[in-house]
Amino acid sequence: MIGDMAAIAVECVRTGRPAIWAPNLGRYVCPQVDAIPEEELDRRSMRRPPISAQFKLIFVTAAVGTALSLLLCVCLTLAAGRDPPSLLTELVRGLFDLAKVGFGAIVGLLGAKRLEADGGDKANHEHR
Repeated sequence: MIGDMAAIAVECVRTGRPAIWAPNLGRYVCPQVDAIPEEELDRRSMRRPPISAQFKLIFVTAAVGTALSLLLCVCLTLAAGRDPPSLLTELVRGLFDLAKVGFGAIVGLLGAKRLEADGGDKANHEHR
């Protein structure tokens, strides 16, 4: 499952276009860019669902926001020295809280995308 989530994360960072799993290549591809024949694509993958451009945008935004929060947190902590003012301490704590929320969002996005194939089809068939 972690390998599947890592493949989704890598593809989200690679391009901004929709991607589909290509079992023969063992990776996600962008049909518009990679010129992969249709028969080599798995558009209804039960294990690796297609990734939309919107999902990629949300993922990258969450990842950049998390990284920026962590970077600011570390830089402010280093710049403050041994006895930082209480206001700066609260600011650093707030930035660290943002980083924790961002990490949760990233893991939630990847987990939901991975589980979409496992449970999404079952739930749709049960409601019909």
